[in-house]
Amino acid sequence: MAGQTRTMSAVSTAPRIGVLINRKSGRNRASLTELRRLIVQSPEVIAHETSGQAEALQALRALSRDGVDVLAIAGGDGTLQHVFNRLFNERIFKTMPPLAVLPGGTTNMIAYDIGAARKPAKELKALLARARAGRLDEARVQRRLIAVHVPGRTAPMYGLFGGGAGIYQGTMISRRSVDRVGMRDAAGPLAGMVSLLGPLMIGRNPIKPVTALITHDHGKDERRDYIAILVSTMERLILGLSPFWGTGPGALRLTTVAAKPRRFSRVLLPALNGRPPPDATPANGYRSVNAGHIEIDMTGGFVLDGEVIELEAGKPLRLDTGPTITFVRGEPNGL
Repeated sequence: MAGQTRTMSAVSTAPRIGVLINRKSGRNRASLTELRRLIVQSPEVIAHETSGQAEALQALRALSRDGVDVLAIAGGDGTLQHVFNRLFNERIFKTMPPLAVLPGGTTNMIAYDIGAARKPAKELKALLARARAGRLDEARVQRRLIAVHVPGRTAPMYGLFGGGAGIYQGTMISRRSVDRVGMRDAAGPLAGMVSLLGPLMIGRNPIKPVTALITHDHGKDERRDYIAILVSTMERLILGLSPFWGTGPGALRLTTVAAKPRRFSRVLLPALNGRPPPDATPANGYRSVNAGHIEIDMTGGFVLDGEVIELEAGKPLRLDTGPTITFVRGEPNGL
């Protein structure tokens, strides 16, 4: 509703819930009517609908002026990534409110990670039930953002999951699946993952390797070809997967797979669940480390929560541990 705004009733004493709705998000298109109906029935909700980045910035500033206690985002991973950038680069809120996720996007990996997997209206209804009961503090989940410094940009980008090589290529396949047959949520990323991992399991490599030099807290890896580069601060990805097994300090979880990895079919499934077998070693092409700082010097695309960043050799991408963000979830029952 660029232009349309639901304001809070003066008599409401419940926590004020600000809702930013991205009308263009994939899942929102089918559930917008139900979400609007619930908002109209909820006097403690202040809502803004947007269809572009400029409108989103205006909406966030309006919600800051309204002094909302919770900021709920009805959109997908890309919408959240844009909101993170605005919140931390523009300093819109003097005191950052906790965020709630109403998963309305084509992909909603962040929502699944924090346990907010219901449709947008149901998630908002559950959030309102918890807020009205005065139990929001019981549902807090914290994540460290990744601060991504892109060559040529003055301000960092913020997100929770990034990747290059096969991660980027799989994202592009996923988008084609969405455009072609309308796959949503995990279905699109799953299609991209299966189309790449399936052939690898039988000894064929559909991924175009990417040459990269990766530096992190533990040293500098040799420049080599990679088929997968993953960085995240989330606990789980699509389908509950967590392909990270590094130890030690550092909020950034980095996993790489070199081109022509050995014993791939034996390593794949346990490694995707964070329980790699003894064969998952750097000598065989697998590395997973925890770090506070990472630099990636490579060419080609790198995706950050669905946002594509194009890179050039000699202009490394720098990833640092970013600020902590607090999420809140609705009641766990089906409300």
